[in-house]
Amino acid sequence: MEMEASAAEGGAAAAARTLRWAGRAGHLGGFPRAAVIAAVGAVAKAYASLLNTTTVHNADALLRLVSSRPPGTPLLTVSNHMSTMDDPLMWGFKGFPTTDAKLQRWVLTAEDICFRNVFMSYIFRLGKCVPITRGAGIYQDHMTEALEVLSTGDWEK
Repeated sequence: MEMEASAAEGGAAAAARTLRWAGRAGHLGGFPRAAVIAAVGAVAKAYASLLNTTTVHNADALLRLVSSRPPGTPLLTVSNHMSTMDDPLMWGFKGFPTTDAKLQRWVLTAEDICFRNVFMSYIFRLGKCVPITRGAGIYQDHMTEALEVLSTGDWEK
């Protein structure tokens, strides 16, 4: 009985850390999201242009799909990550809309890494992240949220 209560408390704590409300576009007028997207975009742009040699293949196709697809048309992209920094740093490639929060993608992120506490959860939610519980399978609440994002025509990676 004690273990069940502990597991329930742990699940409630994890649910409290997901802060789904912070991921809504209208949260505080969209200012916090715009600030986080712009900050990450600026760091990515500096890294990609000053500290790294970046080669992007078929960038024009990705840019066209991100910025010019018909309204309501979802976009799903898949990346082969070499590190946890690959995704945010990819925003820095030439021509990518680094500061437009509406054109930035939603991304599935590991709950155990990115949603460890309320502060991190808030920042990652503003950055359009959906937490995924590793090992919980595809029928978890967070996957339902990811499908909702796609069903509205957003971009998810």
